[in-house]
Amino acid sequence: MRPTYDEIVQWMKDYFAEYNAGAQNPETVHAMDKYFAPDLTFIPYMYVFGGPGNAIRSREDFYGMLTGHSEDYEKFVVHDIFVDEKRMVAVASLQATIYETGSDRVKVQKDYLPLYELSVDEKGSLKIDTIRFFWEAAPPEVEAAAYTVDESKWGK
Repeated sequence: MRPTYDEIVQWMKDYFAEYNAGAQNPETVHAMDKYFAPDLTFIPYMYVFGGPGNAIRSREDFYGMLTGHSEDYEKFVVHDIFVDEKRMVAVASLQATIYETGSDRVKVQKDYLPLYELSVDEKGSLKIDTIRFFWEAAPPEVEAAAYTVDESKWGK
């Protein structure tokens, strides 16, 4: 049975609470199994991860990324969740704060706009199949991208 709009919104809120509670800790990351399909695909649309050509194609590899930066951790504040229950898609407007591990000093704050493609597994549980992940680019990332724009193609 397909979940309703309200069920998906609540499930996404629960997901973000669980993420904040321990998704970046190797000892607790597997609590996220109830949210991610085993063949999860994470598609990054940002310079740091090299773009969509560097998709992560399994839940375990995604966990490796989540837990692979012990020098810092992030917490989300959910501003809004947009759901299309017919297409089984949710988009979240998030504020992410990245903290330095140990001191809890704020390193950076930025906005994320992940798109979650959802499914229902064989047990009837909602799962995230694909995350299309977009984040706010800010210096020094923009400067580090070192790309050039050919303005001659703008039709001036």
